[in-house]
Amino acid sequence: MACRREVSVLVALCLVGLGAHAFVVSSGRVAPGAGPSAASQSPALASLPSLEAAASGAEEASCWSFASRFLAGAAVGAFLLAASASPARADVDDVLVPVDGKGKTVMLTKEGLNRGKRLFNNACATCHVGGGTRTNQNVGLGIEELKGSTPPRDNIESLVDYQNNPTTYDGLKDISEVHPSIRGADIWPKMQSMKQSDLYDISAYMLYMTATIPEKWGGGKQYY
Repeated sequence: MACRREVSVLVALCLVGLGAHAFVVSSGRVAPGAGPSAASQSPALASLPSLEAAASGAEEASCWSFASRFLAGAAVGAFLLAASASPARADVDDVLVPVDGKGKTVMLTKEGLNRGKRLFNNACATCHVGGGTRTNQNVGLGIEELKGSTPPRDNIESLVDYQNNPTTYDGLKDISEVHPSIRGADIWPKMQSMKQSDLYDISAYMLYMTATIPEKWGGGKQYY
């Protein structure tokens, strides 16, 4: 604002000077002995070009200052917009979770992990708190136990299959009547509303835990 006031004052002085110059020229009242150039050599009028240059320079500096502030604000806004548009991964480790037995993997988002955790706690944690197994302490949900089953249950697809059609550890006997599953949904009410995407999120959550806290996950009540 100070800069603009200074510019306004300079412009006003210029206008006053120009008015005075026009008055002197039109009236023809030039001091005796002075040539036609005497008026133009007046100190006040001689300073007009410098006043105009100062006003122009101040105005240009003000414009550049405004433009630089605008561009800086736009850059900050674009950065914040890009950051907010990216997937939320603030509290999720960059862990590749195996999808199948052929090497396909996936990286979880924070939303997917939280959803899988919530579903697991609601449907599975009664017997599998902390990745253990209350009904059989020898077989938990640790990665070694999952790999050692028949078939191996160390990827998302195989764990989803188990939740649809559970079998004994050696894979020889169906246990859908004693283990929550889609097949036994008439016995297990919590499984009646489960979708395949829910089973996927639960499986991804379990494998994420085996990768991030292998020393605790599967230990059951001694850690949880």
